[in-house]
Amino acid sequence: MKSTDFAGTNARIRVFESNLLKNDQFERMLQSPNFEEALSVLKDTPYRNDIEELKKTKNYDVLLVNELKRMYEELFTISPEPALIELFSLRYSYHNLKVMLKENLTQNDFSDMLIPIGKESLLSLKQAVETEKSDELNQEYLNSIKEVKTDYEEYHNVQSIDIILDRRYFTHLKHLAESIGNPKVLDLITTLVDLNNLSTLSRAIKQERSQNFLTTILSSSGSISKKELIELGTENLVDAGKKLADGKYREIILNSIDPETQELSPVKLDLQTDNAYMEKMKDAKLEVFGPMPLLAYIYAKENEVKNLRLVLVGKENSLPIKEIRERMRIIYGL
Repeated sequence: MKSTDFAGTNARIRVFESNLLKNDQFERMLQSPNFEEALSVLKDTPYRNDIEELKKTKNYDVLLVNELKRMYEELFTISPEPALIELFSLRYSYHNLKVMLKENLTQNDFSDMLIPIGKESLLSLKQAVETEKSDELNQEYLNSIKEVKTDYEEYHNVQSIDIILDRRYFTHLKHLAESIGNPKVLDLITTLVDLNNLSTLSRAIKQERSQNFLTTILSSSGSISKKELIELGTENLVDAGKKLADGKYREIILNSIDPETQELSPVKLDLQTDNAYMEKMKDAKLEVFGPMPLLAYIYAKENEVKNLRLVLVGKENSLPIKEIRERMRIIYGL
């Protein structure tokens, strides 16, 4: 994969970027007096076709999922390296695996929770869950399915399905990044794993989870030693914050400490890690050659959808503007 292979793709990405929602559009949605008026702001955007129906049904999740599905299908078609797109769509495949394994092991119907996004078809995943075999799927999927089934046979704990697949997702993600062979892509994914581990650690400390729990749920695919993170799990949120502030992600940690309690705040940390990743992506989009602008656009679109969902949920439930704004992520399309 040569950096020049992306010249044509990146030119199209610049066009796609021009259609991302801007700060002023989100601000107009926030200032709208109600849900219907907030939706009206989208009438001159790529979301325009479903606005009138949404005012009646308020089923905006379908709109947002369809928009992401359309984006991923198009990018899989135009990318010189489809594995780059899979880096971001992989989480949907693992979400679907969770749903299908819960269906398979508990004999319940959760099909309405499936998301039709990803490189792998829902049919391929379903067949693999049923047979533990596949000529189409990567071996990582089969390993994940087997581990979940083995664990469930012994412990019959449905919650373990989520824990196991969350950890295996990051392992699969790291292997996928390594297979692409681009140092910047690998660094991006390693950072993502690190930030997720930090978020998981902070929540585990707040919930007073055991070190065994951390051993099960934390990923070994980041740059911060898993052993070091597990040891921090015995600290309180004040001391853990101080120690993490001496490490690689000092600025993120310091901005995530509650000024009143001096505790590391899991909520603030989630927001800070998302924003830090977006800043990293903003730098990536400025590159002329190589795969980074493509990845930056996907991340920006995902964030746009998150912010749209936050605003629409807030407006539907008449939440204060300040409360909605505090949960929003940095906007890529200025």
